Amino acid sequence: MVMDFLAPSAPEVKKPAKAPWKILIVDDDPDVHEVTKIAVGGCVFENRPFELLHALSAQEARQILLKHADIAVALVDVVMESDTAGLGLVSWIRSELGNRFTRLILRTGQPGYAPQTDVIMKFDIDGYTEKAELSRTKLITAIVTGLRGYKLVMSLETNRKKLKQLNEHFAAIVEKNALSEFAAAVLKHFTVLVGQPVDSLLCGLETLPDYGSFDKSNIRVLAATGNFEDKIDLPVEVISDDAIRNAVSGCVESQATCASPKGLALPLITRNGMTGALYLGISEELLEELVGSEVVQLFVSNVALGYEKTGLLEHIRNLAYVDRVTGLSTFSGFLETFQRHAANGSKLLVVHCDIHRFRVIVDGIGDEKAGAVLKRTGHRLSQTFPDALTIARKEKDEFLILLKGGEGNTIQDVVARVEDAFQQPITLEDNQISLRLRLGFASTDTEAQSAEQLVRFASIALNDVRQKGVTNHAVFHPLMQEAAFERLRLASLLTGSSNQTKFSLSYQPIMRARDESLASFEALMRFRTPNGTFLNTARMIEAAEASGLITEIGAWMFKTSFAEFSNLTGISDDVRLNVNLSPKQVQANRLYKDIEDAVTAAGLPLDRLVFEVTEGLFLSNDRVTLALLTWLRDKGARVVIDDFGTGYSSFSYLRKLPVDGIKIDRSFTMNMDQDADAHAVVKSIIAVAQALDLNVTAEGVETVAQRDIMQELQCDYLQGYLYAKPLAANELTGFIQKTVEPGVAFG
Repeated sequence: MVMDFLAPSAPEVKKPAKAPWKILIVDDDPDVHEVTKIAVGGCVFENRPFELLHALSAQEARQILLKHADIAVALVDVVMESDTAGLGLVSWIRSELGNRFTRLILRTGQPGYAPQTDVIMKFDIDGYTEKAELSRTKLITAIVTGLRGYKLVMSLETNRKKLKQLNEHFAAIVEKNALSEFAAAVLKHFTVLVGQPVDSLLCGLETLPDYGSFDKSNIRVLAATGNFEDKIDLPVEVISDDAIRNAVSGCVESQATCASPKGLALPLITRNGMTGALYLGISEELLEELVGSEVVQLFVSNVALGYEKTGLLEHIRNLAYVDRVTGLSTFSGFLETFQRHAANGSKLLVVHCDIHRFRVIVDGIGDEKAGAVLKRTGHRLSQTFPDALTIARKEKDEFLILLKGGEGNTIQDVVARVEDAFQQPITLEDNQISLRLRLGFASTDTEAQSAEQLVRFASIALNDVRQKGVTNHAVFHPLMQEAAFERLRLASLLTGSSNQTKFSLSYQPIMRARDESLASFEALMRFRTPNGTFLNTARMIEAAEASGLITEIGAWMFKTSFAEFSNLTGISDDVRLNVNLSPKQVQANRLYKDIEDAVTAAGLPLDRLVFEVTEGLFLSNDRVTLALLTWLRDKGARVVIDDFGTGYSSFSYLRKLPVDGIKIDRSFTMNMDQDADAHAVVKSIIAVAQALDLNVTAEGVETVAQRDIMQELQCDYLQGYLYAKPLAANELTGFIQKTVEPGVAFG
């Protein structure tokens, strides 16, 4: 045996930084083990030292191989306890142990026992040599060659396993349709792929950006693991660690890998603008060793595809379930949440609310700023109801709140919370905007079974609030639905293609109380079917308001009544015409033009007109109403409050309003000659009105006794059947002639 490898040498010894290469020496000659140990002592390959394992027989080698699955190279003697012991061990390693990775080098001291070529081919043997030929250099060369082969096959096997894992992981990852779930799944599966815990961040956009726009300040931490978990949801720009922040920002901007002293950022390149980056808190070298650059690149490419798909789905979901103006849920999202909770048998309360006179706000500040008002309103509702199952914007200025039913959320409690929330006005630049919300309630205690039904019931209750204008909330009752249906039926009579409903006017005289001379006529709308049947006026007006037809009907009434009044003869210029204004008319921008067009066409000066409004019109004290009434008075017209005493009667606000008088509701007048309390109320109303320099008209005067009491109390004007029922226009001339005849007495 050549022993040149015993010659003195001074191999360079490097400080090992990685696990050693395990090399198994199988030989029944102890001297071979000793010589081999001396020959390879201190050798290092790729910064990894050699670790020798020794077996003196094939059986002993089997035990070692069973114990150590990571043996890189085995030097096996062919002839040991038997002539074929070495070949039998090789066969066992490849066939029974199933080890396809350890590189096998056969050695023999007896050339005659060399294995046949087919044996070498069959058992994947890397080399065969005679012991006498192995110098130190050849021995180390054989081992290093075997190590390279081992490294190669292990790399291929690792890649095969990683690719299999990658397919499994990607299938699990792409199942996630929510962006946050997708991001968390990516980091979870990457940790599994690496095989050890890794501090990592997945940064990206939460929504698909608008076409052609990208703001890097919108890049956030979607998911994080390890020491980075405290950074979830943070914008990348506010991450305190400069190295991480700069690496991620640079990666996003350059769409290229950016390394930092603490790790590296890999770009997520998509086709739809969903820019992002995967930051890993390990070095590029270690990542290469643990996974391999090809696998990492494939993983990142798959993640980018999944990120693109999930971002698109999130965008579609947002379009369907997130309101773009307020950030609240949409109606679709509300329905989904309702159905989810209703399926559990939970008691639910639906609150449908709107902003009173929001159209006025829009006209005053514009659509763009009005959108900001809606957003602030939604924010206040979210703060007021943190316990809400969901809060949604239904349409325009309407919101829906879904609450758990029961004692925890009583109607009174919800109303109080809303009122408290909007005590303070909303500040928008230099504007202070006070909001008043109206609320309609419906609960699962009603017959409603579906979300749509319950919302419809809450909407009916809200419409009841709108129609009556008496309070700021209402709870659904089946009678409301019947009333709504009746309004719809009556509105259909107003819009029928065959002119189903005819409009006409009647006029009821108003007399001066002191001498019973003619002071005014009040124009009253009448609705009649083609067969001549009169319809209930109050209900038709209500239906017209609900359907939005009131402005058209009001314009017709102005034009017709002004013309008919201006054509009257035999009356002095101080006789006036009273017309009624609906609250819905007052809110219409066209009202000024309708009035001006009608007076111009009739040649009637505004100072001969008296406009009657109800008390409810002044509840919110809004600028639109006050501006209109001030404009009318400035033009010479008078304004009186109709049906005083039936609504929010308050003498304190009378001093502040642009009005000239009040009309006492007929319910007080009719009973005051028999009811001392009614008499006292009327007396008080007249006394206070006189103190405020307001004229007083008594409605519903039907008897001489009622007239006498009113004259005694110094009421200014009287109106009622004692003088005349409402008259058609062609009957007015006869009444006028009667009032100017000497000695005419009524009653």
